[in-house]
Amino acid sequence: MLFTTAAEGLVVVDPDGAILMHNPRLSEMFGYVEGELLGQRVEVLLPDAMRSRHVQHRASYHQRPVQRSMGIGMDLRGRRKDGGVFPVEISLKHFVLDGQSYVMGLVTDITLRQRAEAELQRTNQELEDRVNQRTAQLQEAERSVREALEKERELHGLKSRFVAMASHEFRTPLSTIMSSVDLLARYTEAQGDDRVGKHVTRIRGKVREMTAMLNEFLSLERIEQGQVLCQPMEIDVVHLCIELIEELRALTKSGQTINYDHDGEERSVMLDRQMLSNVITNLVTNAVKYSPENKPISLRTSIIAGRLHITTTDEGMGIPEEDQQHLFERFFRGSNATTIQGTGLGLNLVKRYLELMQGSIGFTSVPGHTVFQVELPQHLTV
Repeated sequence: MLFTTAAEGLVVVDPDGAILMHNPRLSEMFGYVEGELLGQRVEVLLPDAMRSRHVQHRASYHQRPVQRSMGIGMDLRGRRKDGGVFPVEISLKHFVLDGQSYVMGLVTDITLRQRAEAELQRTNQELEDRVNQRTAQLQEAERSVREALEKERELHGLKSRFVAMASHEFRTPLSTIMSSVDLLARYTEAQGDDRVGKHVTRIRGKVREMTAMLNEFLSLERIEQGQVLCQPMEIDVVHLCIELIEELRALTKSGQTINYDHDGEERSVMLDRQMLSNVITNLVTNAVKYSPENKPISLRTSIIAGRLHITTTDEGMGIPEEDQQHLFERFFRGSNATTIQGTGLGLNLVKRYLELMQGSIGFTSVPGHTVFQVELPQHLTV
């Protein structure tokens, strides 16, 4: 029963190679009907080109019979009755019965296995080709990124040199212009000519605007280069705000006022004086710039629970809702402020200065009412 029902082909041959018995699977595998192979030489199951050599191999095997497997690592073929050839593996077992020598072969059709191995090999090759292709693409992308980074570094260096040069070279003529305007105002002051005074005031205002823009560009460059360090010192915030307001009143429009108030008796803070001055100046300057004539600007400070609070309020044009998420980005200008002179750097610098001083900024804005709220530690530790 085991012989008959075996899933692989089984065949028993005598020393002359005659097939004495086989199971149904062997007949099915080679395309013969039951009993048709009995008595035939086993070479009938081999391709024509292998038959003569197999006779010699068979004779040699019977001289020194051993149990062995054939086909593993070899290209063995079987031949069907219709002439079709297919790959096989064969295991041989020699045994003696009643003094007679016999050989039993176990034949396995490995067609499906070879197909699977070929498909696996093809898939592996495709994967390997894809990996090689992707690796080449990544290497090319890496090379492109490196080149882009190198160009970016070159451009960044060029920009840094240009900003430093421009800031220095523009400052000199602006200082000369301002000095000349001051002298001109002094020489004509006795004459009391309002027309000259009006032009002198206008020139001074424009020189201040140009100087402020240059300072913004230079400050941004220094921050990006990591050259700006926090240097906390004791500051009387009330005195500082009064000094700044006195300077900023020269920028106000007709009828504009800058009102300042400090809540509470405590007024001493430990912060970077220059950074804090820049923050307050930028916020108040924006309030003046984006507010119409005859409108008040309010600056309020307070120290509560170890935190410095700074609030500016204006009654200007406000910030459009769709622009508010971009307000602190570099070079961003509100859609309703394109006709007003500015670089779009002021609030970005404010945010960067506050980050360096461990502070934060928020705002609310509708047409006719904008409030900026700054919060900082009263005593900064670095």
